[in-house]
Amino acid sequence: MEEDHYMILGLSQSATAEEIAKAYKRMALIYHPDKNNHPRTEEYFKKIRAAFEVLSDSESRAQYDRSLKRTSTLRSSDVRPAGTHPRQQTDQVGSPDLFPTLCAVGGVLVGLFMGYNVFRAFNGSNSGNK
Repeated sequence: MEEDHYMILGLSQSATAEEIAKAYKRMALIYHPDKNNHPRTEEYFKKIRAAFEVLSDSESRAQYDRSLKRTSTLRSSDVRPAGTHPRQQTDQVGSPDLFPTLCAVGGVLVGLFMGYNVFRAFNGSNSGNK
């Protein structure tokens, strides 16, 4: 699958030519192999350069945008809930995600437990110190 040039440069599809140039310069300063010693910097810098070459030329950018629309249309027609038939109508509302709620409750309980232990430590209310 081809990488999204807009995402590589951190831009939206409505970015102007000036914004594209600024984003490229910003990313080049960060990821240029002479300035960054990370092993994958050269590989990522090549992606940044390729994205800039496509998006800075108006003809190649228009062609790229058309290809994005074409692939997004294909993907959106294939999206459906897992385990459903393509012609099946679903009017179900998804269940809420409980993970954030469980994390919040767990965090409160841990905070209360730790607060109680700190309270006991500062007040010297340990049963062994009498």
